[in-house]
Parts: sequence; structure tokens; C-alpha cells
Amino acid sequence: MKRLVCILLLLPLAFMLFGEAQEGIDQLPPASDVDQGPVFQEMDPLAPSPEMDQGSVFQWAGLPFSSGEGGDGLLEGEATSDGLFRLRFKPDLSVGKFSIQFDVALQGQLHFDPFDITLNFEEWLPPDRGELSSFDYASLLFRHYSRFIRSMQWGAPYQDFYLRWGKLLSITMGDGALINGYYDAGAGLWASRPGLELMVDLSSVNVANVGFHYVVNDVFDPALIAWRLSGNPLLRYEDQTQLSQLEMGFSFAHTPPEVARSKEWPNLAFFAADASYPLLRNKLLNINIFGDLIGQTKEGVFFKPAMGWRWGIWGHSASSLVFNASITNAFTPGFYIDYYSPGFERRNAQGIEELLLPLGTTRLDATISMALASRRIFVRSKMASLYTDGSYHSYQFVAGIHIERRVFNIVSLDFTYEKLYPTTMGERFFEGLLTLRNVVLNASAVLKMKPYTVDLGLSTNFDDQGTATFTLSTAVRVTIL
Repeated sequence: MKRLVCILLLLPLAFMLFGEAQEGIDQLPPASDVDQGPVFQEMDPLAPSPEMDQGSVFQWAGLPFSSGEGGDGLLEGEATSDGLFRLRFKPDLSVGKFSIQFDVALQGQLHFDPFDITLNFEEWLPPDRGELSSFDYASLLFRHYSRFIRSMQWGAPYQDFYLRWGKLLSITMGDGALINGYYDAGAGLWASRPGLELMVDLSSVNVANVGFHYVVNDVFDPALIAWRLSGNPLLRYEDQTQLSQLEMGFSFAHTPPEVARSKEWPNLAFFAADASYPLLRNKLLNINIFGDLIGQTKEGVFFKPAMGWRWGIWGHSASSLVFNASITNAFTPGFYIDYYSPGFERRNAQGIEELLLPLGTTRLDATISMALASRRIFVRSKMASLYTDGSYHSYQFVAGIHIERRVFNIVSLDFTYEKLYPTTMGERFFEGLLTLRNVVLNASAVLKMKPYTVDLGLSTNFDDQGTATFTLSTAVRVTIL
């Protein structure tokens, strides 16, 4: 009770600080191109950079409420200048291989004249049943109260059993034919989402040397559903040691048709048959050569898919580092590359068309992803290029880091660097990395300076001449523990 009283006493000061900052923002010249809502969003690595004016421009965007959790305090308070406040209780429990993070919120309104506090328990109360059946209502209750779980995890990737509930981070399915270094950029830095990743070795249920990997970005409103089944079909031939190590798998990924229609996306489904052979395999490092046959169907027409092939090298180190390098070619038209990359949910029709790989063009790419799940640190880097008629072009380099645990005064951080190489520029790969031309930087951070927690978001776009356009967002919260 004392903590609740303290946080309510500190909220007015947060109101005044935020109000003064907002007055300064209101005095700035208007910027017609600025979205006045939250801008804590990662950019789609494959989407073209927006057009930018000449001359450096600095733009502010007001943030009425941060989009979710962010601090590492057990009890936090968040306030806005109009009297709205939110109290958050966020215990973090861990027992053996199991860990769970809760996020329980209580919202309200504070009035000064006359002084009054109104609490909103809407998130705590069960929804109306109406005419729902027992099963449907139980599903509705599960969906309603699952919002109090930020993340839940058992084990680690590539162990006998791994399960994660929450926003998906750093996922590669098999050698990366369909899902390669994916993280959920659609939910933003602070917002949680009930994603699900399951990785299980079926040897535990007497199905020898068969593995199953399942991914859905949102259990209740999925835009990505994918699975892979793999095994060693020649393992029984023990006298043929080399053949017995051959692993084969089949992957499938799609967006539900009703979701694709609502977002005006093409109704696509992707499948891949893969084979890999180990070059090195021990407790610390696993390296394999692989080959994929990839098919893509449109509007449910499975008998006439777009086809391509991909081959290269991939591997992983224990359960933290995953890497691959590959060469991809299409041998029928209409073949898409990297469809389910981070930020795919924000693509428009033009962005999707830009993913088509022309016949006669080879794509080369390399990806490294690292997930230190126990420390909540996720790192990803990727570089790609196209090769046509004896020349390389359309280079791309993307690097990002996501931190969900306190490091010094930084509670959490999401940073993405993207470098594009338009054909007209004629830049070489390493030469271009030394410049800021055609670069997009996005950073979202939570800084803790007790008793305040400050949310910062910065997006910077550099055009062909290296001229920058900035967009900044801020919010202030009060933290007790």
C-alpha cells in the first residue's frame, strides 16, 4: 500500500514534466509528413526508403502512452499530461528450465479539480459470455487473461524440448529456406504478442531421429504459420555410416487467406523439401551443407507452383548462434525471396512485388543470428546481393540488436541499421558501408534514471546525398522498484 501511495504522489510531477515537454513540441513548426502517433517501429528491411527533403530535418512526434512494457522494475507507473495513468506489476519467475514473465496492469484517471481518482478494472473482469458455447467461452477467457503473460519459456532451441510463448525473436527454421533469422518487428519494442515457437525431438516419444518445429507469430490472430518435419531416413543402414547422417526435411509456411485478403496481400503458400549433410558435428558446433527445392503457390493453386532452388552451408553453435550462406535461383516466374522477413506485416503491394526474383538472376545472401535467451539479448545481421549477366548489384546489409534486460542504465534497446545500394549509385559493397548514403537507422530504448523511466524512439533516414531526416518520440514513467 505504501508503494501505491508513493507512486500516486510522484505521478503529478511526471504530468508536469510531460506537459512542459509537450508545450515545447507544440511550439515547433508543423511537419505535414510526420505521423503524430507512436513511431516506435522497425523499418521493413526490404522496403524502399521513403523520399526525403533536402537539408537535415528534425521532427518530433508526441507519444501519449508507451505501447507496453519496457522497464525492469517490479512496480512501475506511467502517466500522461491529461491525467491518465497506468500501474504495472511485472514479476519474473524462473525454476530450472522454465521461466515466465508477467505483466499485470491497472489503469485509471487522475482529476485535480476537484481531486479524484478513477480506476479502470476492465482488463481484469471476464468478458461477457453471450451465447457462446463452453468451449468457445473457455477459449475467450484464455485469450483475455493471457495478456498478463509477457513471455513464457521452457528450455532452449535445439534441445530435446523447447517452447516459447510471447513475441518471437531470432527464429531460423532448418537451414532457413522459408524462415531465416525472423523476429517479430510488427509488435514494436515494448508490446508483447502471444506468439508460439515449439521445437521438439520426437525421440522422447519413441519416434527415433525425427524433429518437429512449429512457429506462429500470434496464436489468436496469426499472420504467419509455419512448420517443419525432419529426420534421418537412412539411419537404419548402420553399415553405411555416411548415408545414415543425411537429414531430410519438409517445411510449410503460409498466411491464412482471410488475413491476406484483409491486408490486400496475394494469397501465397510456401513449401520446401530440403536435404543436408554434416561437415562437422559435436556438442559445440554443427556445420552442414544443404540443398533446397522451394515451391510457392498462389490462390491455392498447388498444381502449378513457382519453383526455385537454393543451396549453401548452414549450422548452429549449441542453442545460441545460427548461421547460413546460400545461393538462390528461380526456374519459373513468380518466385518470391525472403517473404517472411522482419516487418513483412507492413508491406504494401509494391513492396511484395519487389521480392520477385527474375529468371536468370542469382541471389547470394548470408545471415547470422544469435539468441542469448537467458540474458534476453538477440542479434541479427544479414547481407545480400543479386548477380545478373556477370555483374553484382542491389547490395543490401542489415544489422540489428534487441536487448530486453538492463545493461547499465539501458533497460531495453532495439537498434536496426539498414544500408541499401541503388543500382544508379554504383557503390561497391564495402565502399558503401563507409558512407551514410541510403541508410536507415532505427533505435528504440528505455533508460532508467530512478525514479523515472524514459522511453526514447529515434528514426533517421539518409538519402542519396547523405542528408538526414530525424523523427523522435519520448515518454516518461515513474518507477518505484
